[in-house]
Amino acid sequence: MILFLDFDGVLHPSDRRHGCLSCRAHFERVIRDYASVDIVISSDWRRDYSIKQLRSYFSYDVAERIIGVTPDFVIQGFDLDYRFVREREIESWRGDAGREREGWIALDDTDLLFSTLCWNLVLVDRLTGFDDRAEAQLRAKLESQR
Repeated sequence: MILFLDFDGVLHPSDRRHGCLSCRAHFERVIRDYASVDIVISSDWRRDYSIKQLRSYFSYDVAERIIGVTPDFVIQGFDLDYRFVREREIESWRGDAGREREGWIALDDTDLLFSTLCWNLVLVDRLTGFDDRAEAQLRAKLESQR
């Protein structure tokens, strides 16, 4: 199982009122219950930070489960159709990694980046970030894949 992780609106509310990555500890408590889940960063932060830097934001045990970042389909100066782009980036990563048959979940706050009926999306409320509701949805999806 692979979890594709966004940061803004997920690991902290979009307004960052409680600080950057304020929901990280809650996310880490949950993901520790699913030790076989690999994590791939799909956040726009992957454009500005190396994978080593991205891992440094997490506790050691969670950081070592971060196995990569999705490709970036955004090209400066090119008018790209952004609908479903994150889902396309995820599919590209899965194909490149030879893991296209494996189950996956995306934890994200922007539904327009995914197809309308994308079962794999756990949509987080960007105003709260990863909260109890998002936890319940993520656990339900992860349990259904066991």
